[in-house]
Amino acid sequence: PNPTMADRCGVCRSGSSSSSSSSPAPSRRSFLNSGGWLATAGATAAILTVNPLASYATIDVNNCLAGDFQKYPGLFPTISAKIIKQGPFKNPEEMYAAMESEPIVARLKAYEKEFTFGRKEGGDRGSGKRSI
Repeated sequence: PNPTMADRCGVCRSGSSSSSSSSPAPSRRSFLNSGGWLATAGATAAILTVNPLASYATIDVNNCLAGDFQKYPGLFPTISAKIIKQGPFKNPEEMYAAMESEPIVARLKAYEKEFTFGRKEGGDRGSGKRSI
């Protein structure tokens, strides 16, 4: 019989007769006290921190609200306000040219693949109110 992951680690009861161990699985308390959960937590944290930008959806720079930039560390509120006031932009280069300093441009370039530049629609993007 092929043991499952639960059979190999001895944490969960498989409930099947194919288990290679006849002793009961340890309780949740003994598992937590043994530190076995640390390996699982460490592996999960490693998976989540491989690429922190991968989880972000793209954002339409010309039609987003100022608060939409909160997903991007370092862009909200100052840089996002500048983008909202000086837009719309046709492409990233036009947006970079409108910014007054290299640190701002460098911060924006870090998220360049996350930005799209759609056709500007109506509405007040700064307050979150849109015209219908």
